[in-house]
Amino acid sequence: MFLCWTFPQFTKIRYTVLNSGPMEHLKSMIAPDRLWFTLVYVGSMFMTLYLTFTVGGVSGYLWVLSASATQMLALMYYLISFLPGGASGLKYVTAAMGHFLKPVLVFCARAQAVCLARFVGWFVRSSANSD
Repeated sequence: MFLCWTFPQFTKIRYTVLNSGPMEHLKSMIAPDRLWFTLVYVGSMFMTLYLTFTVGGVSGYLWVLSASATQMLALMYYLISFLPGGASGLKYVTAAMGHFLKPVLVFCARAQAVCLARFVGWFVRSSANSD
């Protein structure tokens, strides 16, 4: 499944290189405003392929899924950055979403800490009772 997503991305890059010329495309990808995108996008493509072929099981699936999600987000940013006003609009939307999601993430982190503390307390008590 993930190979069906990653290999077409290589084809997309190859098409863009052929369409605009290799040097022009390379200059575009390593421009200061897109350099972080290039690192994240290309790195996530290679990480997806590496994890797909080397890591198995449920944890491997979750790692591959996260690498593919990173790849998709980087691609979306790349496509939006070519639209007029796209990069500034994307920054505005990202900031608004971060502001909106911050309380939710804080609540989730606190709930996770409470669950972890209760589990550790239960584990310590059950270990003490078994002695």
